[in-house]
Amino acid sequence: MAQDRERDEAQNVALGASLSVRWVQGFPRQNVHFVNDSTICYPCGNFVIFINIETKKKTVLQCMNGIVGVVATNVPYEVVAFSDRRLRPLIYIYNFPGLTRRTKLKGNVLLDYTLLSFSYCGTYLASYSSLPEFELALWNWESGVILCKKSQPGIDVSQMTFNPMNWHQLCLSSPSAVTVWTIERSNQEHYLKAKSVKLPMEDGSFCNETDVVFPQSLPKDPIYGPVLPVSAIAGLVGEEAETFRVLNLSLKPKDDLYALLHPTMHCWTPTSDLYVGCEEGHLLMISGENLKVTVLNKIEDGPPRVGGNLVSPVTMAYQKGGVLASGIDGFVYSFLIKDTNYKVEDFLEVEGPVEHLMFSPSYRMLLIQTDKGSIYIYTFDEEPTFEKLLAACDGKFQATDFITPGNEYCMTLTQSGEVCVWGIEDGACVSKIYLNIPVSVPYK
Repeated sequence: MAQDRERDEAQNVALGASLSVRWVQGFPRQNVHFVNDSTICYPCGNFVIFINIETKKKTVLQCMNGIVGVVATNVPYEVVAFSDRRLRPLIYIYNFPGLTRRTKLKGNVLLDYTLLSFSYCGTYLASYSSLPEFELALWNWESGVILCKKSQPGIDVSQMTFNPMNWHQLCLSSPSAVTVWTIERSNQEHYLKAKSVKLPMEDGSFCNETDVVFPQSLPKDPIYGPVLPVSAIAGLVGEEAETFRVLNLSLKPKDDLYALLHPTMHCWTPTSDLYVGCEEGHLLMISGENLKVTVLNKIEDGPPRVGGNLVSPVTMAYQKGGVLASGIDGFVYSFLIKDTNYKVEDFLEVEGPVEHLMFSPSYRMLLIQTDKGSIYIYTFDEEPTFEKLLAACDGKFQATDFITPGNEYCMTLTQSGEVCVWGIEDGACVSKIYLNIPVSVPYK
């Protein structure tokens, strides 16, 4: 906490010694975020690292209570939120670029926050926690209060986003489900209401749930009477009836009979619809109004490229007329969407699998993050530029030491055999060499 930090620094000065962090060298293992149009940030150990894209200058913000958990940014208010990883974690809101603490949010989460997301308008922050609560909470971060919350026992979520055009809508997705949450409000009362999206089967077709139990049933069976909904057969009503999972006569889950698509990533459109990429290579469009799912048809202009027939999006970013998406093949693709059809074009190639894509607030730059933590910036100008902003080291650091004589440089060694020399003054990488052999360092 800021107060604790100031108190500790005062004690150090009183004792005649003062230590401060000059620089931190680390690489992102979570998604990188834009703080404003020229600065990005990401968590690294006990710090949040900020990098100015134009000057390459780094600034660090230290979490005084241990490791930084998840991070989110709010560009209009120029604030950064992050959680700490400890028993009963807290969420901290800091101003940028001043890096002064604005507020601290304290909930009832026991172990860890897994997702944070700011609304695009207003002072709303959504958080999602891991076990044991699996709790979705909506905060007014400026006043530091929880407006409403809902628990989903046993349900992990991989992505959570606000609708940019309507803060009353949240989308939560995982490899097995897509759920759209509506935030209902009456005066100062808030309420979270969920509606699950009915996903197609792996081949892109839709499952008739009645046929799972009665494979050859008709609308009216002349012998056994009318065909009842499966929820009525189970004796359920209300919300339980809507979310009831169909079981067959041998009590085998429906997904074992008809495997459903597995969502990997989603993004909102300006019309409040959703594009959802799936592991099987399908691209879905979900109506934000009634959650109707449309499986978009892929159009091939010519013979398919070898190795490029199936694009399984790992990350997506909305662009005018479609989306930019990437898979594990090191390519960023442009999906040009028209009505219910789309075609895929190569956009650019990166050195390795791309894990995250994000546009800058002005949409002038595209941030590309690889699985190893390298960061690239593609700038949309009359003559587009593509540069590497951060080159990640290959593997975890195994050892570090000063280069003597002198105190100008230090050296690090990674487990994959990469040796780097760093300038002590500013942390710049001076040189590197690959040993091309895994290494280990014995501890004395």
